[in-house]
Amino acid sequence: MPNQRAIAAEAGVTQAAVSKALRGDRSIPEATRLRIAEVARKLGYRPNAYVATLMAHIRSGRPLVDKGCIALLVDASSDKHWMGDIGGYSYRLQYQGVLERARALGFTTECFFLRGGGASQRPDRIDRILRARGINGLILMPTMQHALGLVGDLTLSWEHYAAATIAYTWSNLPIDRVSSHHRHNLDIAIAELHRRGYSRVGMCLPPEAMNGVDYSWRERFLLWQDRLPPRRRIPLFVGKPEVTALEKFRKWLAKWKPDALVGLIGHEKDWLDELGLRAPEDLGYACINRPPDSRFSGVEENQKVIGAAVMDAVAAQIQRNEFGLPSHPKLILIEGTWVNGNTLRAVTSS
Repeated sequence: MPNQRAIAAEAGVTQAAVSKALRGDRSIPEATRLRIAEVARKLGYRPNAYVATLMAHIRSGRPLVDKGCIALLVDASSDKHWMGDIGGYSYRLQYQGVLERARALGFTTECFFLRGGGASQRPDRIDRILRARGINGLILMPTMQHALGLVGDLTLSWEHYAAATIAYTWSNLPIDRVSSHHRHNLDIAIAELHRRGYSRVGMCLPPEAMNGVDYSWRERFLLWQDRLPPRRRIPLFVGKPEVTALEKFRKWLAKWKPDALVGLIGHEKDWLDELGLRAPEDLGYACINRPPDSRFSGVEENQKVIGAAVMDAVAAQIQRNEFGLPSHPKLILIEGTWVNGNTLRAVTSS
């Protein structure tokens, strides 16, 4: 892209005159401003939003306290509320990934919580704050959608922001997303179970996960079942301890006799302990969103990588001067990584 020197040479003026004309400085005659603007248009010049903002701050003499700040919008009342939900370790790791990548790219971050009852936490108030401070980058951080319910009600002046989100909790917004590749992660887990000789693989999901992550877990498991001969198919079990009766789980196990279970983050281990069943001695067990530092075998979703990738997405939009909700939102999928725990038997020899 041509710079201001090229415009100055083409228009026969100084670079200082070009700089003033392009920002509407009245010290440059209107006819000259219009001529310079036309030369810039023909040459394909576009101003860099960050450079323009930086120079405006320098000229004003104000400190650059908000330069390069990316706002993290959270549908919760506090960080404790946000990260204390089930699966909160995922949010913590994503947040850590965002922070580390922001520092590497030269950005700062600030959380804005959308709950708590105060007027300062209303989306319209936060919108005014962000615009007044010149913050033009947003990351919508994920929350437990079923519990909070603000999703879809977020009204902002989107035309002023570069924005992206993680996964699917902000499902009603046409926005760029970075997500774990949930469907493929289940493929990884089931293929690993088959490689270890398990032939009757059952799956358990908590009720709130049935329709979660764009239906990915449920749909993929049903696809795997459809590929099997009828005698090996096992219906999906929906439930979790403290919500679903142990007896219901026991009857499901007794009827369908799985030799291995796939769970989300380990809920079912409580039931297995109560029934006196051991993994892997009595049946295999694997997670598709394996908690860090657990003993479970399963797939780790690489949450820090996801956080870094959503930061990259917003930074790239800013650098390209792309603001507003996109006409064609992009979805970036991050592969999970299989981790060996001690809840599956060893690979059978061929």
